[in-house]
Parts: sequence; C-alpha cells; structure tokens
Amino acid sequence: MKKITSFVLLILVSSMILSGITNTAQAQTDPSILLKIAKHAQKQLENQINQDSSDKTKQLFKDGAQQIKALEESLRNNEIDLAKQHFLSAMRIFKEVSQQLSINQSSQVEMATLKATAEDPSADLLRMQNYVDNLKTIAKKYNTSVDFSELDSLFVTAKKQIIDKQFDDALQTISKIKKITVNFNNEIREYASQQEQSRAKEYAQKYLEQLDRLIENAKNQGLSEDIIQKLETARENLSSATDPHEIIKQIKKIISIKEQFELTKNDRLESRVMQIEKILFKLSNSDKLSQTNLDDAKKTLQTIKRHLSQGEFETANELLRSLATLLEQFRD
Repeated sequence: MKKITSFVLLILVSSMILSGITNTAQAQTDPSILLKIAKHAQKQLENQINQDSSDKTKQLFKDGAQQIKALEESLRNNEIDLAKQHFLSAMRIFKEVSQQLSINQSSQVEMATLKATAEDPSADLLRMQNYVDNLKTIAKKYNTSVDFSELDSLFVTAKKQIIDKQFDDALQTISKIKKITVNFNNEIREYASQQEQSRAKEYAQKYLEQLDRLIENAKNQGLSEDIIQKLETARENLSSATDPHEIIKQIKKIISIKEQFELTKNDRLESRVMQIEKILFKLSNSDKLSQTNLDDAKKTLQTIKRHLSQGEFETANELLRSLATLLEQFRD
C-alpha cells in the first residue's frame, strides 16, 4: 500500500510540474506512464524551441532528453526506483526549459512593442526641427558663427528615410541630430553668456560716465559730502562689478541714491545722450556722414556732456535738440 501511495504521489507531482492532466489510475498499474508523460512534455517543448532560443535553453532541453533515455533504460531493466529519479530529473529540467522559453517570449513581446512605438519617428523629427529652428533664431540674435548646414542636411536625410520606411536608419540619423544639437546648444549658450557680460560691462561703462558727470555736478552745486561720498562709493562698486546680475544690482542702488537725494533732474537728458551716441556709432560705420561732420558731431556731444556735469541743463538740452535734428537727416 505504501508503494502504491508513493507512486500515485509521484504521478501527481509530475502532473503539477507540467500543469497537465494524467491518468493516475493507469499509472498505479503501469509505470510506463512515466515515459509517456515525459515524452509528451519533451514534444511540447520541442515545438516551442527555435533558432531564436538561447544556447542555455537548447542545452537544458538536450539534458532533459538524456534523462528520458535513461528513464527508458531503467524501465526496460525494471528498475522502478531509478526510473522515478530519471523521470523527476527530466521534469525539473523541462520545467526550467519552460521558464526560459517564457522569459524569451516576454522579451520578444517587449521588443516588438518598442519597435512598434518607434516605427515612425516623424513626431520626434518634427520636435527636433522646431527646436533647431529656435536655436537658429537665438544664434542669429547673438550673431554667432555656428554653422547649421550639417544639421540641415541630416534633416533632409531623415525625412527621406522616413518616406522610404527606413525607420531604423531614420532613428540613427535623428540620434546624430540630437548629439550635434546638444553641442550647438552649449556653444550658443556660452557665446550668449559672453555677449551678455560684454554688453553689461559696456552699459556699466556708459553709466559710469553719467555718474562721473552727476558727481561733478553735485560738487559744483555744493551738495553735502555725505551725498557725494555715497555716489563715489556707488561708482567704485559699479566699476568693480563684472557679473551682469551684479552690475544691474549696483545700478539699481545708484538709482535709489539719486531718487533719495532728488538727483534725477538730468536723467532724461542723459538718456538722450546715450541715444545720440548709438546713432553716431551706427553712422560711423556707414558712408552717410562725412568724417568732418562726424568729428563735429562728436565734439558737440562732448560739449553737451560738459554742460551736464556743470549743471547747465538748458544749454545742454538746446545743443541736444540741434544735434538730434542734424543726425536725423542721415538716418535710414
């Protein structure tokens, strides 16, 4: 009775391993049912193994087949206990083969999903085109020397590859576009940062000139030493500033001092002086104004600045109007 019970349990275990249905009644009287179950499992797995299966899976299947041969030999020799061992070994191996095949199938499904997602990269290419167009605008704004011809050529190539359904090639081309774009973005950012620093320093220098005139004017008007000291300290801080944010911060402090001590009377005139200077700079790079007229305009501007520093605002204002009217004739 003990042997029969053990044999039935053996069949049940093998049935659970294979998740199949077995005729346990037959197995109680016919040990050859072990061979039938094992060979059925072997055939089922053999149908699932193909050239894409891993070497490990194929080797495991061969090991399982060897156990079945040993099982056959044990049954022929009526070695039932040994047959049971070979049977269980084969089942354990086939179970592992089944797991390996399942993992491989899941991986194939995942790859198919990824491939389906990336089948047509048109949307990704369009996003990159929009991004590069914005990058071109920024590059033009800062007058950089970045050459976009290679990128333009790659976009043409990618579009053709997509039209020809060569999606894998298109993805590789888009990948090149992204790498080049990252480099260009960093290059343009660095150039823009340098430009901002240069412009900030240039603006600070112009403001320092205004501040010098303001300090001179304050002295001529006999303003208190406290006010003059604050202006001179502010000038020193601005002249030593190099970072654009720090320059803006120092200029705001100077504006606050001017408002506090009501020193903003000539600000409007100073702004007009800066506008005239910009006009003169543009005209100096063109042939619209003769060198003699240009020199005279610059001398007049220096005279205006001197009047501002001396607090002679009315005179400075009249000269500004005359100079502005003259230069207006030569502007576009």
